[in-house]
Amino acid sequence: MTQQQMQELLNVPERTLRDWKKGNRAKLYQLLKSLDYNQAEQLLSMSNNNDLKKLLENEKYFTSLRDFEKSLYPILVSRRDSSVWSKLAKDNTLSKEARARSAYLYSFLTDKLVELSFKTKVNVGFYYGNKSETGNGLVRVYGLTNGIDMARFNQFKITGRF
Repeated sequence: MTQQQMQELLNVPERTLRDWKKGNRAKLYQLLKSLDYNQAEQLLSMSNNNDLKKLLENEKYFTSLRDFEKSLYPILVSRRDSSVWSKLAKDNTLSKEARARSAYLYSFLTDKLVELSFKTKVNVGFYYGNKSETGNGLVRVYGLTNGIDMARFNQFKITGRF
């Protein structure tokens, strides 16, 4: 990463970066220099859970299943800790549907079940606009009618695109 990219990404003055380079933060500067700009940008965006809540409350933010999947799948294959989905399943500020979706994602990624504090018959799809039912037993545990489309998800994991 160049010094200009560091400045843009971290929103710090150029003088600060020069001080880091020559001072006691030289290791930090070298670390930043060795990072790829796009990867660093992605890592910085991973610290915010608002993007995850947006995915869980998908009926408020997405108008098509494809847009929803384009936002969800990169997060699922990233190195983000899957325990965040378990925490969001217990977050009372989210709707019951979003909490059920979060519990499903945690179970999907870890093969561990999450006990929800409400009755699990929410009877919505993982994506609100997807009306087709799947026979997936894992989604039924959380009261959802369908889950992740495994064919498209596997295609994304292998190729990185749809």
